Parts: sequence; C-alpha cells; structure tokens
Amino acid sequence: MKQNAYDDKITYFNDLSASWDETVGNTDENRMRKLRDAFALIRLKPGSTVIDAGCGTGILFSFIEERIGEEGRLIAVDAAGNMIEEAKKKHAAYDNIQYFASTLEHLTLPHKVADAIICFAVFPHIEDKSAALMQCQRLIKEDGALYIFHLSDTESLNAFHHALDAPVRHDVMPHRDELEALFLRTGFRMVRYIDQPELNFIEARIV
Repeated sequence: MKQNAYDDKITYFNDLSASWDETVGNTDENRMRKLRDAFALIRLKPGSTVIDAGCGTGILFSFIEERIGEEGRLIAVDAAGNMIEEAKKKHAAYDNIQYFASTLEHLTLPHKVADAIICFAVFPHIEDKSAALMQCQRLIKEDGALYIFHLSDTESLNAFHHALDAPVRHDVMPHRDELEALFLRTGFRMVRYIDQPELNFIEARIV
C-alpha cells in the first residue's frame, strides 16, 4: 500500500468533512433524485448486513435503512475519521449502525459477515484495489454482492479527478476490461456493468 498517498488523502477528506455535503452537492434535490434512482439497482433485503465502504458523512444511510429495516445491520467504514464523526452526528437516530475509521483493506471483521458491500464514490481512491477486493471477497457471504457506483461515467469521473489540485488528482476508476481482470484475480465475476452519462454502476458476485 502507498501509505503516504493514503495519508495525504485521509488528511484531504478530514479537512473537507464538515462541509462535505455542501461541497459535493449532497444537499441538492436533483443529485439526491439521481442517487435514489441509482440505488434502486441495488438488491437488499430486510434484516441484511450491509457494509457501506467509504461512507463519508452517510449519504447512503437512509436508502440502506429503508431496505434493511431495524432488524438489519449497517457497518459504516471510512478511512477519514472526521467523516465518521460527521456521519455519527447526522445519523444519531439509527441504533443499528457500527462505525469503523479504517481503510477497506484493513477492516477487521469476521469472515462472511456481509450480505452486500457498497462502494459509492470511493473505488478510485483505494490505493491497493486488489487487496480491497480480496477483503471484500473475504467479507461477503457466498450469495452476497459487491456494488461499485458513481453518478458519472468513467471518462468524466477520471477527468474530474485529474483536474483537481488535490491528493486525489491521480485517482482513477478502472475501465471495464481492467475491472474484469481485477475481479477474476480476486474471486469475483461481473454480473452487471453500466457506463453512461451520470452513471457508472457495477455489480459483482463471488465466483
């Protein structure tokens, strides 16, 4: 793992945590509509255990909670501890959320604990994507799923990151062929791939 690169990014996201929702537009009604439409592609059942990897301030929490209900379990993970603290404040009403300030690669949880892992707007920022996927393979139940998605197509997303004067400017979302190769090496198979304006959505399942 490129620890220095991660450290710089963690500092970057920590510094933005208090204003994150306003910065990325999470307070915008149109963006929230697009997010809800994208989330409709995710299959969750009442009582499920879901890992929200790179949860930020918890923008997906209400969508997840609607599906899993009070009997479900939400595991919120973010490498930036300040993002976790913001999420705790914003979503204190939920009592079925467990928080971890950790990278996905170093998350310490029992094997086969999750029915689904959701990575929204985080996968490009992961330094060791193979290690992260191996961790997902370890954590997801045999009939579970991994979801990776963004409200942007791959080319636009990568161009956006590249244009930033920030530690994330070199972060890229792999294209389909590279992603399929990553999945093959880490015990996944791609079962759905969408790459169109305002949506990049991938569903993968354990081989």
